[in-house]
Amino acid sequence: MHDWRTALTAATRRPRVFWGWWIFAASIVGQFVTIGFAAQVIGVFLVPMTEDLGWSRSEFVLASSLGFGIGAITGMLIGPLIDRYGARPIMLVGTTISGVALIAVSQVEELWQFIFVRGALTQIGLFMIGPFVVNTTLSKWFVINRGRVIALASLGTSIGGIIPPLVLTPIVDGAGWEVGWVVMGITTLVLMYPSSLVMRRQPEDYGLLPDGKTGDEEPTAEELEQLELLRQDFDNSYTRGEAMRTRSMWLLVFGFAFAVAAVAIMYSHVIPFMTDVGYTRSQAAFAFAVQGAFALVSKFFWAWVVQKHSPRILTVLTIAMMGVSTAFLVPAADTSYGSLLVVFAVFGFGIGGMFPLFDFVWAWYFGRQHIGAVRSMGFPVSVVIAVTGPILTGIYYDSVGNYRGAFFTLAFLLSLGAVLILASRKPPAKVALEPAEAPAAAG
Repeated sequence: MHDWRTALTAATRRPRVFWGWWIFAASIVGQFVTIGFAAQVIGVFLVPMTEDLGWSRSEFVLASSLGFGIGAITGMLIGPLIDRYGARPIMLVGTTISGVALIAVSQVEELWQFIFVRGALTQIGLFMIGPFVVNTTLSKWFVINRGRVIALASLGTSIGGIIPPLVLTPIVDGAGWEVGWVVMGITTLVLMYPSSLVMRRQPEDYGLLPDGKTGDEEPTAEELEQLELLRQDFDNSYTRGEAMRTRSMWLLVFGFAFAVAAVAIMYSHVIPFMTDVGYTRSQAAFAFAVQGAFALVSKFFWAWVVQKHSPRILTVLTIAMMGVSTAFLVPAADTSYGSLLVVFAVFGFGIGGMFPLFDFVWAWYFGRQHIGAVRSMGFPVSVVIAVTGPILTGIYYDSVGNYRGAFFTLAFLLSLGAVLILASRKPPAKVALEPAEAPAAAG
């Protein structure tokens, strides 16, 4: 079994390019595809498909919401497999499933077909190539720079919020929703096969240390401190069972579930909400792109501050920004398009930090050795809350005829999520912390 001590002995030369940076690049692509094609484009297809196929909005959202649930169950199953085998085989299978399934959505005619292909197959595949898988891998390849790397890798999610809605809206409006699904499927296959091949399990398997550290020279005091951080992160890693017995894990699980439910509601219903109150689909797509653009820009800010301040407090701040902006969504829509763009900008800046910071908090609390198994254990709880939100919102709209009450409830959910995460604390260290010994110089 590989560990950090074995790797410290074996790492006698520094690779020209640390392989973790190739994984970082592939992670950007994976998050772009997953978030762009799983979540950000739901609103682009909702009205055209419901009008063409005669479905209600709650029926359409049912498939997407069930997809979140199925993806979460998938995560619970593949979490330990990532720890054991690495992300590459999982992502290759996921690429095949998601690419073929996205193309197959173009052929659906019945609701049950849409639920099965879009809600089940597509989401299973996309989950196997998305943020959970790639950020779990990045957590193993980076410790000292983990927060910064995960934050910057999530640039892919923000780009996915800008490009797909802007590109697919005119395609769907001009050529039909069927063509839009085919475009997404082909794009997934083209981008994700090479990205999947780049992935590796953990640096110790290749005689490397996280962050590209080596043992070829007498370390400086700063390098000794960094090596000690690597040791602490490995030796103090919690197993799935140990993490489940902590209060912090469940506070994170429920806090994140409320936040994800809010995001799922927003992504599913915000474009239809805007068209309902009088804005055009192009204006709605642009506003959504503004959200993505500010999320993109915010990555650099969050990547900078996460190394200097408590990631728990920063996560709470991001969710608070999302909650405040959501509370002003309906009044802003009634005021002016410019006011609405400001709301989307604030929401985007918050969500740009929430997901990467949350992935960082999990690794910061529980270590990297078993992070896949630990992180995935909360999915069954999260799925009940996250799946219910968009479905209830669709039912609310079908009953009332507007989204006003739903979005104010959404702001409350975000506030509740922020409070739960604020109440969590990093679990205590499992072993005594001792000074790291300097490795012998090579030669």
